[in-house]
Amino acid sequence: MKQTNDFDTHHQSLLSHRIKLSSITLLACYPLFLIADISVYRSIDNPDYVLPLALVHLTGMLMSACYLLFFKSVHSSFLSVCYIGLYIAQGAFSSFNSFQQEGNMYAYLIILLACASLLPIRPIIYALLAGIAHIMLLGGLFYFHSGTVSLIMLINFTGALVVSAIINLSFYHYLRKDYNSQMQLEEEKRNFKSLFFANPQPVVLIDLVTENIILYNKQAGHFFGINPQTVSGFSLTSFFPDKKEQEVLLGQLKNEVKIENYITHNLVHHANWMMLNFELLSYNKKDALLISVTDITSFKRIEKELQEHASRDVLTGVFNRRAGIQFIEDLLQQGKHPFCLCFVDVNNLKRVNDEHGHNEGDQLIQLIASTITLTLTEDEYLFRHGGDEFIILLPQTDRSQAEGFLEKLQESLTRLNDSKIKAYPIAASFGIHDYAPGSMLTVTEMIEIADQEMYKSKQKHKEAQFQ
Repeated sequence: MKQTNDFDTHHQSLLSHRIKLSSITLLACYPLFLIADISVYRSIDNPDYVLPLALVHLTGMLMSACYLLFFKSVHSSFLSVCYIGLYIAQGAFSSFNSFQQEGNMYAYLIILLACASLLPIRPIIYALLAGIAHIMLLGGLFYFHSGTVSLIMLINFTGALVVSAIINLSFYHYLRKDYNSQMQLEEEKRNFKSLFFANPQPVVLIDLVTENIILYNKQAGHFFGINPQTVSGFSLTSFFPDKKEQEVLLGQLKNEVKIENYITHNLVHHANWMMLNFELLSYNKKDALLISVTDITSFKRIEKELQEHASRDVLTGVFNRRAGIQFIEDLLQQGKHPFCLCFVDVNNLKRVNDEHGHNEGDQLIQLIASTITLTLTEDEYLFRHGGDEFIILLPQTDRSQAEGFLEKLQESLTRLNDSKIKAYPIAASFGIHDYAPGSMLTVTEMIEIADQEMYKSKQKHKEAQFQ
């Protein structure tokens, strides 16, 4: 019921506005009607035709002037119906007058079609108004010109009345349907805004044509630093500085409409990790992109810590075997630069375990690992291969550079022994395998080669001790 009343109010406002435009048009045309009336008066010696014609034009002018004069206070359905009824009656009277002189009723047809299409009212009311005028017109024709009115003429003009009623019905229902669609759109817009601003996560809506922000909620304002003064400085490019990434994303959205759980970082001016959800939608009849943001920096930090923990050896704190093998495989997959793989074996570990206990043996392994770690640069890696064995990975290094690295490491071990930090010698044996781009060796084969090189070094160490 409320929706019907709202439509009636809207429809009445539309009718009042259109009658106002019609009144302005009639007033503007009245000087032309006056000239036509004078011309007809001079050229046609038939006052029974000229005077009614002038009367119709004058009546139309007075109706228009009155409507415009009281336009602001005449927004009533009854008055609009009266005006439309008078327009139809004028058309009928003009046609009756023209029929006496010219034998046609074109004015009536024009008025019927104009009122039906431009001023559509309730179909039953239009049918009633047009029906009354039609009956009066036909009655007058039969009474005054019964001998000159043909059956075909009556059928044609009655058919025109039916057609105009159908046109009025179509336009009226179109206006109602359009109004209902607009109301539904407004309701959906209100619901969307309600959900948009109530969302606990930062949310922005971006116009895909201008790429500017249309809407943003309070959370997005706090998170990104958006406010009415700075919002013009934000656009889709602010969220995706990489134009290629933006194009790929928009291309994917055209096919899928929605993308969820898109992980990125360095969003706008934040270095935080974000999980983004995207959805294409229509807002105010414009293509728009809805972006909701979830800050997952803390989860990424925990994930990194877990990965770090999972990739570290518990005893020494250096990378474990799994992580180290992955580093080597990554370098092999790139295959662009040489690198060296150094196999390390702690000397005299069994003797230390037997004479000083396994706890001291663990300390020896830790001491060797920390000494090697202090010798490494940022791009070099150490991982525990197992037991008392380690592997040093030296990216973009040739064999001579690797030998120089091991000499520095040996000097560090010598200084430890000179300091008498332990009651036993601190030593290790080393083996090198130098990888060249294009080599077809696997990770296992490279480690085996370095292990064999280490074994030769250990044998020399044992022979030196024996001697």
